[in-house]
Amino acid sequence: MKKRYISFMNQILIFCSLIVVLPFTIIIFFYTLETLKKADKDYQDILKKANIQVETGVSAIISNAERLSYLHIVNDSFSELLRHKHDVYDWDFLKDNKVVVNIVRDAVLLNPDIYNVVIINSAGNVYDSNFNYYYWKNMYQDLPMWGEMAKNSPEKRFIDIRYSSENVPEALMLVKPMEDIERGKTLGIIGITISFKAIREILTNIVLDGEQLIVYNKSGVPVYSCSGKNVEKQEDSQGKIWKCLNIAEMEEDSAVKTFAIGKDTYIGGIQKLNQLGWTVVTYTDRSYVRKPYTQNIRVFFIIAVLITVFDLGLAYLFIRRLNFSIHGLCQAMEKSGENGIPETLFLEKREFKTEIDMLIHSYNNVICRLKKSMEQSVELQMNEQRMEFRMLQAQINPHFLYNTFNLISSIAGMNGIDSICKITVSISEMFRYSIQENLIVQLQDELREINNYVTIQTIRFKDRLYADFDVEEEVLKVPIPIFLLQPLVENAIIHGLEPKAESGYINIVAYMEDDFVEILIRDNGVGIPQDKLCQIIQSLEKEQIESISMQGHSSIGIKNVNQRIKAYYGAEYGLHLESRVNVGTTISIRLPKNLTKKYG
Repeated sequence: MKKRYISFMNQILIFCSLIVVLPFTIIIFFYTLETLKKADKDYQDILKKANIQVETGVSAIISNAERLSYLHIVNDSFSELLRHKHDVYDWDFLKDNKVVVNIVRDAVLLNPDIYNVVIINSAGNVYDSNFNYYYWKNMYQDLPMWGEMAKNSPEKRFIDIRYSSENVPEALMLVKPMEDIERGKTLGIIGITISFKAIREILTNIVLDGEQLIVYNKSGVPVYSCSGKNVEKQEDSQGKIWKCLNIAEMEEDSAVKTFAIGKDTYIGGIQKLNQLGWTVVTYTDRSYVRKPYTQNIRVFFIIAVLITVFDLGLAYLFIRRLNFSIHGLCQAMEKSGENGIPETLFLEKREFKTEIDMLIHSYNNVICRLKKSMEQSVELQMNEQRMEFRMLQAQINPHFLYNTFNLISSIAGMNGIDSICKITVSISEMFRYSIQENLIVQLQDELREINNYVTIQTIRFKDRLYADFDVEEEVLKVPIPIFLLQPLVENAIIHGLEPKAESGYINIVAYMEDDFVEILIRDNGVGIPQDKLCQIIQSLEKEQIESISMQGHSSIGIKNVNQRIKAYYGAEYGLHLESRVNVGTTISIRLPKNLTKKYG
């Protein structure tokens, strides 16, 4: 089955598309989010300002009207007149009514928002500022009942709206009790007719295009509503808005909230008018608020798409031209490899070299190195064959020497020459140990090899050399690499004990500590000078094995053992060297109980 692949040109086009499209997409996404957030925030700020405007304007109208309920406090004669009781509307009542009317008219002279004022004292006498009993009878026939409701309410006021025949709010009825502060009684009640036109102007001025305004009373019943341009009233949703905004449980007087009715989302401003017990809600569809901003987003998106298409078009033309050169290089490489070793490609001489020319030049260098490597590989194979043949020949010599030393040992034993017999037996054992195929041995095998070596050196030094082995039985079976300890013992004898005129000894200690094996090789030789000791310790810390000259001999054996330990057990293991001049040298080796790495 033929594998599918994406051409170099398509890969670069996809890559360029991601480079161009992805950033634009991210930018548009975040730009859209930030723009819509800004649209909502700006409109919320408008609603907050509208709430302040409504609260300030309506409060001013109601406060100006409520001042009339305090006339009896600031005017003693007015208060005294209200204490009079008239059983019939005689000449005395007319005089009192004229005084009351004049006082009230003077108070409302500069307030065009007040239509009429009616006062009923505690005796039931009615004082009408318009002297229009018929009008009062129709507009204020419920005034006594409203007065009782005002007395019993916490706010000490009663509000009622009077509508015209077209069901349009015409007047706002404000009723308050007039308290006699001196006697602690109620002088009567005052009914003030406030023009709803002034309140309607305040509410209408804050309604913008696309907005709707609803005024609710304490029970959540709409008492007035109006709409801006291009908006139809939705009277069926007025009750839903009260519930969605949860106005009945709202503690703050002013707020801006987002709410949903069905699938539509709205932003509404809420302002409570505590003097009237009303709640004014101004709201609009969220999509209408965002409409101007979405138009800007659409224009930005179109510009981004045009820029992206233009950039991708330029990238396509450039990549298409580059692809011709790469495709030609691929074909040349395939043809050059059909007949074995690939051939170098012809590189045209140009004044300005492109990356493709550099690629062809690099390809030619690779081909040249490949040819040279193949030639070296052939030569290496031939050398390996020659080496194997020589190694087969060289294997005869150790076996021949081993058999020869056994023969010498037998002849020495027959002639009673014990020293020659011991030397030849030890040497033959050492040769047999050295030519074995196993590269991992037990500690007891390594100690046996060291014992053969020490035996030879003991005969050589006569009575000047002693060896002592203190090895726990449980560590004898521990596996270690072959010839791990022998080079260290050899260094101790040759470099430590041989230059010494007196007798010397070598002490080998091995014991188990937790899961580790501790091996110590001590001698009482001439020791190592401090500067040379520092050089050896530094060389042991290096990764490569390097020779360090030390009085005509080399420490390559110590470093080789150190490197082998690190190779087998890890970098945390190795040799630890301590030495003092004319006192001796101690080499400590710490190994894990089990071998963690196989040789080879």
